Amino acid sequence: MKKRKLLALMLALAMVFSLVLTGCAGGGEEPADEPEQQEEPKDDDTDKPEDTSDSEEDSGLAEEQVLKINWRSEPPNLDPQISQDATSSRILIDTLEGIIRMNDKGQVEEGSGMAKSWDVNEDGTKYTFHLRDAKWSDGKKVTAGDFAFSWKRALAPETGSTYAFIAYDIKNGEAYNTGKIDDPSKVGVTAKDDNTLVVELESPNPAFLSKLQHSTFLPAREDLLEKYGEKYGSEVEYLPSCGPFKITEWAHEQELVMEKNDNYWDADAVKLERIEGVMVRDSNTTMNLYETGQLDWVLVPSQYLEKYKEKLQKSPEAACFYYTFNTKNEFFQNVKIRKAFTMAIDREKILELRTHGITPPAFGFVPPGMPGPGDKTFREANGDQFYDLGKGSEVKDEVNKLFEEGLKEIGKTREDMNGTKFLTYDSDNSLQVAQIWQQAWKENLGVDIEIEQATFKIKIDRENKGDFAFSYSGWIGDYNDPMTFMDMWVTGGSQNTANWSNEEYDKLIKKAQTTSGEERMQAMLDAEKILLDEFPIAPYDFSVRSRLQKPYVKGVIRLPLQMTNGLKYAYIAK
Repeated sequence: MKKRKLLALMLALAMVFSLVLTGCAGGGEEPADEPEQQEEPKDDDTDKPEDTSDSEEDSGLAEEQVLKINWRSEPPNLDPQISQDATSSRILIDTLEGIIRMNDKGQVEEGSGMAKSWDVNEDGTKYTFHLRDAKWSDGKKVTAGDFAFSWKRALAPETGSTYAFIAYDIKNGEAYNTGKIDDPSKVGVTAKDDNTLVVELESPNPAFLSKLQHSTFLPAREDLLEKYGEKYGSEVEYLPSCGPFKITEWAHEQELVMEKNDNYWDADAVKLERIEGVMVRDSNTTMNLYETGQLDWVLVPSQYLEKYKEKLQKSPEAACFYYTFNTKNEFFQNVKIRKAFTMAIDREKILELRTHGITPPAFGFVPPGMPGPGDKTFREANGDQFYDLGKGSEVKDEVNKLFEEGLKEIGKTREDMNGTKFLTYDSDNSLQVAQIWQQAWKENLGVDIEIEQATFKIKIDRENKGDFAFSYSGWIGDYNDPMTFMDMWVTGGSQNTANWSNEEYDKLIKKAQTTSGEERMQAMLDAEKILLDEFPIAPYDFSVRSRLQKPYVKGVIRLPLQMTNGLKYAYIAK
């Protein structure tokens, strides 16, 4: 209690101190602030993990091993099969141990996770994982049955997992999830014994192992789910752990604290004793907490990029930020109206002013760095898929022609569209970005759009229910393959909040899921062209993590393309 009162006082003081800071507000939000967005990968500073090796200066450990970070938002759900957001994933990867854990090069490393080793049959469709002896935080043994139960639970229709699709590689996974079969024993996941997990796939998939880092594949406890029901994952007492850390304090919307899990199988490798995480959304408050030593690293809001440009650490992230059109909306059901709104801003100009050249505009959906055909990246192979006002003043006439034609097709006028609401996150950065777009739509389309802010949790819920006209969205890749972006938009997909459907797109994604090599990649390239011809989404920018970090923080592994790896090896140096 005393600790929480002290935290509240610290935050209140930081809010006061923030009044003296300079800079104009700006940026976007979840799952990452816009200043985390990224520049085009360059040979000298991308696809390289942070150097986590000890030097002579930092080889010793500080007496107090406490890391202070900002979660920024409340994790909506810490049930691994229900979770669907970046904040929850960051916490889950540190409190639960998956089958695999990636090394500092972003590669799957045998023996780094719950599986000591694995065997793969000749055609790549059967994996046999040999699990190590490990315990849950309450002393119960971690078993192959925990994983078999959890993966089938993710696929069970009654679970309602929005990420069930990520397990469709598993034999009969999609059929079970979509109700074509109702017998879970037919799903290709079996616990042969306590330490042996056998997984059969529908077809070979080179990305399957890397998918297993995702929170959906982390283990849940069947006995505790039966005991706690919907409370599972909602409070400290309903959160079992088998990872490097366990949650010991959770004041909702304020802070979440993790401490070292002494029952973790690799506890000797964990140096941090405690991770204190606050949930601060205000940019000025965040920076003051860092400057006064109350946070050990921060993602730098756009208004501070110029101030700290010489000290920034930048890492590429496999992410795209965009606005999603609800194609069931009376206006955005029309592709010409969607296209007009997409083109009616100048991305490059806005981002140059706001992020000082750090953030590139996005004229495609799959981010730079994702693999493509041959020796090209996906983005290099597919190029720009559309353009906007940055191409030239003549585009404004084209945009208005499209807009007028679209309105005529649905029997509406510009005046009818006044008051349409744009849904965004509840941060100051998100509001500033939305206001810039609001002004652009006013000047270039003659429409008065209203801005509606909501907390991350509420916003996700509304998007899942289709309760919005259009909204600001972001997607961070779950594994290093274009499919982590492309399978979002299949008809009826759980992440398809645009409610968009295209039969040819669906066929191409299915083809990519069942073929390999150049044929597979070409199907995804062609699918992106369809996606950005019909514009259920309007890509805005790609992402880089721009951060400040205290020099005594060491051992944080930041993977190429920023795939989540957790804080297992982090420590505080003397």
